[in-house]
Amino acid sequence: LNEFQKSNRWEVKSICELNTSAHADIQARAPHTDIVTDEDLIFNDPSIDAVVLSALADSRLSQIRKAIAAGKHIIAEKPIADTPENEWEAVRLVENAPIRATVNMYIRNSWYLRELDECIASGELGDLAILRVCHMTPGLAPGEGHEAEGPAFHDCGMHYVDAARWLAHSEFKTCHAQAVRMWAYKDPWWLQCHGTFTNGVVFDITQGHVYGQLSAKQTHNSYIDVIGTKGIARMTHDFKTATVDIRGVTRTECIKRPYGGKNIGTLIELLADSIESGVRDNRLPTFRDSAIASEFAWNCLRDAADHDMPVRG
Repeated sequence: LNEFQKSNRWEVKSICELNTSAHADIQARAPHTDIVTDEDLIFNDPSIDAVVLSALADSRLSQIRKAIAAGKHIIAEKPIADTPENEWEAVRLVENAPIRATVNMYIRNSWYLRELDECIASGELGDLAILRVCHMTPGLAPGEGHEAEGPAFHDCGMHYVDAARWLAHSEFKTCHAQAVRMWAYKDPWWLQCHGTFTNGVVFDITQGHVYGQLSAKQTHNSYIDVIGTKGIARMTHDFKTATVDIRGVTRTECIKRPYGGKNIGTLIELLADSIESGVRDNRLPTFRDSAIASEFAWNCLRDAADHDMPVRG
């Protein structure tokens, strides 16, 4: 809502919120917006061009079906459904419908990922050889989130799976995963996987919400490390500022810019461009991108379950 209200290209016509006790606060923030408890009032409103699907994953497929039937463009949270089978059904539906649809795979819309991609393409690093992606934070403890969206490596980790695939410009080929069940919780709260892409690039991805939950002063460790045959480029951030450090064959540069958060503003502007022009902007994450990242994350979780999965704490 905040990002839509900053844009002069969108009008927020209606919001569906089942919790009526929240309506007064929403209305105060959006006084000219209709607050409803029946989602069909939105899907059946011919004046609404696009819908944002941001409830839990188990509601997504039915809402995607309604949006397509009503001819509405879609911004969906990820994952796009609650199971891989339902996600691929959503992909099939969207790819055969005359609408524009995208997914909030927010790292795709970040300035730092595009800076790394352009550096790889320029040849400054030689041939891309290794991608290392890490995101470890204190984050949510078990029971505080992730339940409908799957374990941490699926709900949060699929962003980093997607980022690695996008930088590699290739599909995953092999994978081995190792996880740990922190605090005896049923799902692993830390997972690392490594493997190869079909183009020969090697990767490792680490994700977990286990990074000093009870530290007196909390911190985090988040980076993307791009290693070529001749040079390297890397990104780190502190959730406020992102830093891209490039050590190429002719270019040595350190770039610091605002982190950018979830980059919703970029996402909705790209979708507005795509709707108005009638041509999809290729920078928009697709439903297929989301389904691939989700399926790979689930596969990693299954692979980790086949190995020793210690319980600590």
